[in-house]
Amino acid sequence: MTNKTFKHSGTTGDLIYSLPIVKHFGGGDFYLHLDQINWIGQHFYGSAPQGYHQGRMTPEDFEYLKDFMLHQDYINSFEPMNTNIGITHNLDRFRKPFVGHPGNYVDLYANVFGITDAQEQQRLRTTPWLTAPYDQKFKGKVVINRTGRWVPNEVNQHWAKWQEEELDKDILFIGHPDEYKQFQQHTGWLTEYLPCATLLEQAIAINSAELFIGNQSAALAIAIGLGQHFWCEARRDLPSERNECYFPNQPKGHYF
Repeated sequence: MTNKTFKHSGTTGDLIYSLPIVKHFGGGDFYLHLDQINWIGQHFYGSAPQGYHQGRMTPEDFEYLKDFMLHQDYINSFEPMNTNIGITHNLDRFRKPFVGHPGNYVDLYANVFGITDAQEQQRLRTTPWLTAPYDQKFKGKVVINRTGRWVPNEVNQHWAKWQEEELDKDILFIGHPDEYKQFQQHTGWLTEYLPCATLLEQAIAINSAELFIGNQSAALAIAIGLGQHFWCEARRDLPSERNECYFPNQPKGHYF
């Protein structure tokens, strides 16, 4: 029986949304192709990415991901890609049809790998595909991650409503310090900041909390993949169903 080998170039959210397909095919060895994101942006989208994605994925990114990837029981090994590896499943095949794709990543990966049955696609996107340890200290917490991507100038009314309901009293913010500052300035919420040295640390907090709230990000992808109860602040420049992170029929998912 041929050992299955999977290859991806990132970024982190793209990689996480590929994992239902990896699990569907029985898992195997996973390779991260480093330092490809600038070339990918230029080749597929006409310019290198700006901001946070610039220059990714680095050896430091690999180390950040490693414990999280190896915690998934269908990932036998996780290593940097090299030219001597024979790849059976190139997950970067999603990139060409991704341009202009009207929907979420999991359906796109399914289409690329010949899984076109609507019920099977729904099963892939609605069945949790990630696991993380549980830490009692996060019980009852609300975990928030809100990146600078697709954030509107006006404050979404849900943030004010939740503040009136005192939802902001037991909050942990995960992500970059600049995102933390921007979130507090934009919403007026005063939250506790939780630095995370690895992606697995983020996943533990998300998995152990009562609720996740955020926008399009790797943290949101983790919440969806874990089957966590989440609220997603969707981008406003597209209909909901055109959002990359829109997962219809998600049992615990809500969009605002």
